[in-house]
Amino acid sequence: MATKRIGVVFPGYGEQFIGMGKDLYDELRIVQEFFEQAAGTAEVNFVKLLFASSDEEISSIRYAYLAIYLFETSLYEVLYSKGLRPDFVAGHGIGEYGAAYATKSLSFIDGLYILNKYAQFYDEFMKDKNYDVLRIIREFEVESIEELCQSMSTSDKTAYVSSQNTQNAFYLAGHADIIEKIKQYCIQEVIRKVRVMSPAYGMHSTLVDDVVEQLKLYYHKIKFGPLQVPMITNVDGVYVTTPESLESALMRKINHRIQWYEVIKGFEGCDVVISVGPGTQLIEWFKEVYPDKEYHVVASMKDFENISQYLQPSGPEPEAPEVAPVAPAKTDTPAEVAPQEPQTLYEADLVNELPTDFDIDEDEE
Repeated sequence: MATKRIGVVFPGYGEQFIGMGKDLYDELRIVQEFFEQAAGTAEVNFVKLLFASSDEEISSIRYAYLAIYLFETSLYEVLYSKGLRPDFVAGHGIGEYGAAYATKSLSFIDGLYILNKYAQFYDEFMKDKNYDVLRIIREFEVESIEELCQSMSTSDKTAYVSSQNTQNAFYLAGHADIIEKIKQYCIQEVIRKVRVMSPAYGMHSTLVDDVVEQLKLYYHKIKFGPLQVPMITNVDGVYVTTPESLESALMRKINHRIQWYEVIKGFEGCDVVISVGPGTQLIEWFKEVYPDKEYHVVASMKDFENISQYLQPSGPEPEAPEVAPVAPAKTDTPAEVAPQEPQTLYEADLVNELPTDFDIDEDEE
């Protein structure tokens, strides 16, 4: 009997909700340890944030990113301990940090540290900006939506395609008045599937170059190790298998378009797609491209039964996330990743394999 190939995806911003992970936290000590380590590293009361805060707080740039990461990584660790072994992984937007953790290249603490910095810098950056995100889910091809953004932009106010999620589904990011002009144009053209959304969905364009300038220095304070499973990156839509490639992709994604449609196409060789984290949006996008694949959403303990055939316990139970200094400033740089010139993070990935490089022509027995 052929072995089914499994792809695991991690949702991004917009799917978070109060109470996510509560059943895991109440029942599993390993999840409690993740929360404790996260609280010590980011100096945030995550129990209150995830289970007893407000919708406004858990949706804020400053805290939503951390909450999503904590929930998805702790949930994935439970699934991993039960034997889930994906053939490749990916994550949309902020979910890409969860995917990086799943590769075992980025430690939980390092991922939380750099994401905390990103949330801090991006939140501060947006305080004096008037930017918005617009969701468009039909009628346009990528070339036509790019032309629309260019035609509506001015010399000092612009809009960009920040994410292509399916062939005809996009997020646009830009100055609020340009976004409003594009929205009104769509309404006049009877394209009514448009909605203005929070900048927390991410600008993913040159608009946030200043955030990258702040953040890139901190990337040299964390360590990327060997990947145990390939990851399909947001920024290029290709598999990466080296620490250098992963580090580059995570950084470049911040101010470059998310190529999620390319990511989806990279899952052509898998039979099963499992979404680990809150919400169903990723699976809905996948179904537009591959309606016949097997899909599962795992967001709570009750969902484990639905993927029980892919959970085969092996090896010891997972250990708690490695201990890191409580202070957010990290001063020790591992010898393996000695400081480099910051621009190296913008160089092309050392290894960018095409999705077909990991396809198997013959069934595994």
